[in-house]
Amino acid sequence: MRCTTCHVILEEGVYWALLEPDVTEEDALDMASCLTETSRLGCQVRLDSEIGEITATLPDEVVNCLQAD
Repeated sequence: MRCTTCHVILEEGVYWALLEPDVTEEDALDMASCLTETSRLGCQVRLDSEIGEITATLPDEVVNCLQAD
């Protein structure tokens, strides 16, 4: 969890139905562009059948911290 290439923006209801992001995820999200209140790293979202259908939006910009200059 060192990049933000899987940064997704979730619908508010879905965001609040998930477990809260841990400190490591929050620190990684601080590096993400186009951050919103319902931003998460897709690689850290644990899906649950009770949540139902999920729609995730990709941010306008995606920053890959591993990309060479």
